[in-house]
Amino acid sequence: MTAGGYDPIEDMLKVKSVQKKWRDSFNGSEVNPGKWTQQIGSGASLGVAGGVLTMASGITVNAETWLLSTEVFTIPFRISIAVTLSQRIANQGFLVEAVSVNRETGLPDGLHAAALLFDGTNPAQAKYEVQSGGLARLSSAVSTFPSTASNGIYEIEAFADEAWFHGGTLDATTGRANSYRRHQQIPDPNALYKVRLRWLNGATPPASSSNALVQFLAVQDYAELTAEITAGRGQSVAGQSVAVNVVGMPAAPAIIGQAAHDAVIAGAPVRMAGRSATANYAPVATGDVADLITTLVGALISKPFSIPELDWSYAGPLAGLATAADTAAKAAAGAGIRNYVTGLQVQNASATATEFQIKDGAAMVLWRCQLPANSGLLGISFPSPLKGTANAVLNVQAVSAGSVVIANLQGYAAP
Repeated sequence: MTAGGYDPIEDMLKVKSVQKKWRDSFNGSEVNPGKWTQQIGSGASLGVAGGVLTMASGITVNAETWLLSTEVFTIPFRISIAVTLSQRIANQGFLVEAVSVNRETGLPDGLHAAALLFDGTNPAQAKYEVQSGGLARLSSAVSTFPSTASNGIYEIEAFADEAWFHGGTLDATTGRANSYRRHQQIPDPNALYKVRLRWLNGATPPASSSNALVQFLAVQDYAELTAEITAGRGQSVAGQSVAVNVVGMPAAPAIIGQAAHDAVIAGAPVRMAGRSATANYAPVATGDVADLITTLVGALISKPFSIPELDWSYAGPLAGLATAADTAAKAAAGAGIRNYVTGLQVQNASATATEFQIKDGAAMVLWRCQLPANSGLLGISFPSPLKGTANAVLNVQAVSAGSVVIANLQGYAAP
């Protein structure tokens, strides 16, 4: 006895998962009676031309126009259809359905179904429906799908434990645009099913007739097989690996470096980068992550305090500062920005000793010293810069009349 599916030439038993491959591309000049039975409602019409099935809805109240496949299918199966609707108006809907049928008559029995319902006026919306055991259909809320105005492809997948409804773009290489799943009240996996395309008008007549233009409808009726993948079991060899497509990463993936501190390293290490800038970015909140700043050619700003573009300097008059009055060394830097002093060079070129002050605004003295008569040049760097208040002018003053104080200051502006 020879087992079914045995190929004596190849000496192998062929196991097929696809039980039925059924498709209609509407290549003729009329609906194929070998593939479809039909009902045409009052005022409606069906026609085939140029590889397109045209189903016109008509405007008769409660009229139904449908095509029902002659072929039957069993779960699991996948239905795919390319359909365009000429318009989306109130009081009519177009359905793509898998409906259970009586095993004796082959007619729909109203017990089980999985369907896509295109109703309402928005071409980018639809509902998906399931039915089990003759209960009322469980219909989803209005859901986003590819527009029925052009180039839409829609799928229904029925399994024993779930039902899926998909939408995508015809002939696109990208994945499905939308997918939805139902677990409850899904169709009975032991029933027989046919595919039905149906126009259904409402109790109020629609304003005008609509056309459904179907380029193809295909059904794959298949059996799910349990298979063992013999390659990829912990193997690092490319020829024995299982290819995967990573479509998402955890919100906070754990990333480790190539080697620990003081360990030998080879290969290409992870590169570090900073933000190139000619102006400070907006200050971040305390404790927030902040970018490292570099010059426009990537040199890390390792000078203290700020980028070069925010540095400032002041050179006082050679004739000396006005005495007993403030002289502005740096104007107010703007809202939220302070003036900082990092360096000072000062001398008294007169026979009169005097106090010298660096002031925050008009009142607060940030730094002072006593300059003797005819003092040499005094140079000071401030490792911790003198800091003014936000948006305040930075002043200098030679206190004693008759003194000739020549001052130079350097600093920067920052929050």
